Amino acid sequence: MTSVAGAVGLDVSRPMMGGMVSVQILDESDGDRLERAALRVLDRIEAWAGRLTRFSPDSELMRLNAATASLVPIGPTLTAALDWARMAEGMTGGLVDASLLDERLAAEAGLDPAVPARAGRRWSLRRTARGAAVEREPGVRFDLDGVAKGWLADRALAITPGRSALVDGDGDVAIRVAPGDSWAIGIGDPREPRTLLGAIDLGADGDVTREWGIATSGTSVHRWMHAGVEAHHLIDPRTRRPAATDVVQATVLAATARAAEIFAKTAVIAGTDRAFGLLDHPGVLGVLLLTQHGEIRATPGMVRWLQ
Repeated sequence: MTSVAGAVGLDVSRPMMGGMVSVQILDESDGDRLERAALRVLDRIEAWAGRLTRFSPDSELMRLNAATASLVPIGPTLTAALDWARMAEGMTGGLVDASLLDERLAAEAGLDPAVPARAGRRWSLRRTARGAAVEREPGVRFDLDGVAKGWLADRALAITPGRSALVDGDGDVAIRVAPGDSWAIGIGDPREPRTLLGAIDLGADGDVTREWGIATSGTSVHRWMHAGVEAHHLIDPRTRRPAATDVVQATVLAATARAAEIFAKTAVIAGTDRAFGLLDHPGVLGVLLLTQHGEIRATPGMVRWLQ
């Protein structure tokens, strides 16, 4: 991040969502006031994430997953997140699917999925007089890890003060850049710790403040070995198993962090033969892929911003 004379640069972070969440602010303002504001943003993120996590049996998401009724009332935060999950499924041709919790748990345990591929997948949101409810077939359980972090980062950026600001939701990043400022975001190389494939240098367009989203997804993290066979966390809905792909890592620059998140996952699951076609979307501004053969491929839109 660059700064200007008289500006205050603030960076606060907190363990959350299985990693670290940080809020960074650049502004001509009192540093103590900015720190209090950033801590309030972290509090809000923690409250939202607490409703959506699958790692706490008391979260609203896991209470929904544990319910046996076919119609389950849910609160506004979970409603909004599932609304986005359904939209993400449509935007990615079904490759991002929030109803694959059991398939991910099976991959972690080295097991085959427990039900036939076409069973127990239909669900919808029904609006009610008191809010909303999830209607689903038996066996549908949700995992929002693939859609919620970018969505939360966007939501948090909207309430973050300051001229320029950044919210990093454990790797899914929402950024606001004002004229005269810039932000450099490094893209890690999964083959070599503490090295970079490159960096994206983002600045405003003329006198207009601009917002961005950046996310990276890949098969080099959340991996498990079972009987000599490796598995990873990105489930292909078509096979309901870890995706067989030649993409090791995908970084997407988009108009929002939530879009960057889902399209980065889409690129990995789809593989290089289909990734660039699927990511030909108005919200996607640039794509950088690392393949299993060590090839680095970038769209012209991404090359524009790479240092």
